[in-house]
Amino acid sequence: MKKTKKQQIQDKILFLENLGLQYAKDLNKNKTKWEIILYNILKEAGYNFDFQLPVVVNKLKSPQLFILDFVLIPFNLVIEVDGKSTHGTKAQIKLLRTEGYEILRFWNSQLTNYTKNQILDIIAKRIIKTVK
Repeated sequence: MKKTKKQQIQDKILFLENLGLQYAKDLNKNKTKWEIILYNILKEAGYNFDFQLPVVVNKLKSPQLFILDFVLIPFNLVIEVDGKSTHGTKAQIKLLRTEGYEILRFWNSQLTNYTKNQILDIIAKRIIKTVK
């Protein structure tokens, strides 16, 4: 029996969620130097966050999987840590914002060169902007 479009989308969502969990688990085992820096800063500051959180967005039309580096839970603030080769496209950022997320990006060089207090200040300012 042929599946309906709704069933096909539900199957794709389930597939992506399972794939995301496995991929996130692998990423969690292989944190980059810069992810470790931010992880420790957030943990020491007492933030409630998820690390390498798999999220399926655009569920009603064309489900897509994103693995979010850090998500500050109470604020729906996504913090991405990027080198030169990785960055979200404008379309990806728009999809995440549609799902209620705000995005903050730290480049590897920022995490290397900024002090812990500078990084926390940037995060705090974005949180204030997010909750307004």
